[in-house]
Amino acid sequence: MVKSNDNSSYKRGQELLDQGLFQEAIQQFDESLKEQPGSWKALNSKGFAYQKMSKYTEAVECFDKALEINPQSVEVLNNKGVTLSMRGLYKDAIACFDQAVAADPTSLEALNGKAIALQHMFSYKEALDVLEQAMKIDSKHTQTLLSIAVTLQKLKQYERAISFFKKVLSSDKTNIKAWNGVGVTYQLMGDNNSALKCFTKILNINNREIQAWISIGFVYQKIGKFGDALKCYKKAQMVINNRYHHKLYDGLASCLTKLSEFDQAIEVYKQIFQREEGKKKWDAQRSIKFVNKLKRKKAIGTLTPPTGAEAPADPLADVLG
Repeated sequence: MVKSNDNSSYKRGQELLDQGLFQEAIQQFDESLKEQPGSWKALNSKGFAYQKMSKYTEAVECFDKALEINPQSVEVLNNKGVTLSMRGLYKDAIACFDQAVAADPTSLEALNGKAIALQHMFSYKEALDVLEQAMKIDSKHTQTLLSIAVTLQKLKQYERAISFFKKVLSSDKTNIKAWNGVGVTYQLMGDNNSALKCFTKILNINNREIQAWISIGFVYQKIGKFGDALKCYKKAQMVINNRYHHKLYDGLASCLTKLSEFDQAIEVYKQIFQREEGKKKWDAQRSIKFVNKLKRKKAIGTLTPPTGAEAPADPLADVLG
């Protein structure tokens, strides 16, 4: 989250940021910094724009410059922590969130960020401990309830996870993240029909919600309907005008692999590799090697068609958005 200041270029940058025009926003923040070189807010917003473009190295550089000016900014520390987490640098991310909590013990964003990083490190019980701290601050905080539900999913406490998602839905029946979370939980329980109903519910709320299309595509992949899955991913591509979206591209590449469209799958994985950093980048590189291996086997007639269990796309990481 970013805040405003009195600089007109900054305000225009914020407007562009809200519209998803990240490169244009960065140009405005650069203009703002020419007018006010010491503006940590402009640096923070510029870093946030880079984060949205998956340019994590540039984002962290901006946040570090902002922290040189205002080292106690909880907002910047949280943004840096989220970005480091996206890069897979979870220990460094936790250090940022701890600094943010030290500056503001009531920062729910910092506590949730730390919990999510711990989830990625498979430290689920520690994540729950952090989220219990957050619950003491606000027991009805939506993000905290969602974070708890996701952690319980990871611990395979599926009924409890659903109960926390439903707590969110009890106060907001249109909460897409909660519906997606319930759907994913049913999916993990092996109840694909209930999962599809939840994801369809999301499309009834907003038929341009790409996560629902991705999630439905994933279910179709799991039950071997790869052609139907591909249609869902293509629909998601249309919704976002072919803009880059990691989970969409990952699911699309996985589906193309299962359909033995190896050249197309490799091209999609290459795009992921070019755009991402950290774990996602290296996962894409590993997938390229895997698909090339399948391609060679097909060429010599020794290919065994891949099953739904190979190289799955996992919509669970997108439950917190």
